[in-house]
Amino acid sequence: MTGYELHVISNGRLAWTELAAVAAEIHPYVTAIHIREKTKSLDEIFLGVQFLLESGIPAKSLYINGYPSIVTAAALGGLQLQGSTPPLSTLREFCQGVQRIGVSIHSAEEAKQREREGADYVMFGHIFPTNSKLGSPPRGLGSLSDVAAQVTIPIIAIGGMTHERVRLVLEAGASGIAVMSGIWEAEDPLTAVKAYTRELERKEVG
Repeated sequence: MTGYELHVISNGRLAWTELAAVAAEIHPYVTAIHIREKTKSLDEIFLGVQFLLESGIPAKSLYINGYPSIVTAAALGGLQLQGSTPPLSTLREFCQGVQRIGVSIHSAEEAKQREREGADYVMFGHIFPTNSKLGSPPRGLGSLSDVAAQVTIPIIAIGGMTHERVRLVLEAGASGIAVMSGIWEAEDPLTAVKAYTRELERKEVG
């Protein structure tokens, strides 16, 4: 693990057995494995998380998108919230016991607001063109630099993140990266994760 963060976001296409098999290999090399399963119900995700834990994935390595009750019930590593989430101050009752809260943001103003509300980090993107955001122009490195200049909490860059682009986003001020297809759709996910980790370590040493 490096001082920079590596978040891996599930793509909603894998069975729990497939997801667990990959997670078991990659979790020692990443900051967080986000369970982002938009088509599954709360109950399905809860059962899936239990399966992942029983498969040996450490609770601290798992972050859940959108369900604080699962995070607290299973003592997971973190909670990721959408940009449309109400002010965090209104969610304190539901988020008690959550170790780390991140919020997706799309501008420097949103980043500053979420920092004031107490977010532990923000996720900003998409930085580069990506198939998951076809038709939507990327925000680019300039916007990333602008956000980084205005907040002190970590900024995780997402969108079109290849290992060749890691250095660029870190130099623009990101504290880490989030990757989806670059890992889950890789021929060898563990090799892919190690390639990202090498770039993060190379920048840290440099």
